Amino acid sequence: MKFTEREMTVGIDIVAQRMHAALRGPFRKRDAAAAWEGLAAFAKDQRRAAVGEAVIPALLALPERPTVGATPEFTAAEYEAAAEESTRSLLEVRKPGAWEDLSEKKRTRLTRATAALTRSVVEAMPLRQDPDALIVPDDLGGLS
Repeated sequence: MKFTEREMTVGIDIVAQRMHAALRGPFRKRDAAAAWEGLAAFAKDQRRAAVGEAVIPALLALPERPTVGATPEFTAAEYEAAAEESTRSLLEVRKPGAWEDLSEKKRTRLTRATAALTRSVVEAMPLRQDPDALIVPDDLGGLS
């Protein structure tokens, strides 16, 4: 599916923040938002890159759903198929035969985790805008 750069950036950023909050210890004194803001820019980028590496190929493998004013909806099977395809290709690029070396149980767990992460990114994306109905400000659009 074709997502805009903004949609993917917002979705990945929100999921990276959620993952950072989930991986913190249960007895932290600061709240999760303050902890995220307290991270160095490099640390934030590392977390965004980790999420992006896992989900961007899966996002691109999702079927095209032209929706405007709403979040695109996909079935669980579509998320699973996209996640399997992207995870398989990612592992094969790193080490040929890596996907086949994994047990069926590990493949299933990896695919389900990637599908859940991909679903979280899609759900965190802002509402889609109609690219054909973009309003050009007067100071930019008036060619005479």
